[in-house]
Amino acid sequence: MTNELKGKSEEQTDARLDAIIRLFCCLHGRDIFIKSYTIFFASRLLNKTSISKDAELLMLQKLKIECGHNTVHKLSSMLNDMNISKDLNEEFKKTALAKQIEESGIIFNAEILTRANWPE
Repeated sequence: MTNELKGKSEEQTDARLDAIIRLFCCLHGRDIFIKSYTIFFASRLLNKTSISKDAELLMLQKLKIECGHNTVHKLSSMLNDMNISKDLNEEFKKTALAKQIEESGIIFNAEILTRANWPE
C-alpha cells in the first residue's frame, strides 16, 4: 500500500482500509476506482514498493466482499504471478548457470506475468 500505512499497527491498517472501502461504497464510478487501483497495485508489485503484503491481501479481501470474486480475480492473479516469479527466481539462483551469470557481475531477475491479468 502507500507510505501512509508505514509504521502503522495492524488495527490502524485495518481501520484505514475499512475507511477506503466505505468511501468506495459511496462512489458511482466504481469501475474507474478499480481500474486506477489495478494500475497502482501493479506498479507496487513490479517495483516492489508495497509496504505490507498482509495489507495488500486484506484490501483484496475487502474489495472481494464489496465487488465480488470476478472483479478482484485479476488482482489476486497478479499477486499469484509475483509469488510464482519469486519461487522460480529462487530456484534459478541455485543453478550453475545463475552462478556463472552472478560471477560475471550481471544481476538477473525475471518476472513471469499472465498478460490478460496485468494492465498495459
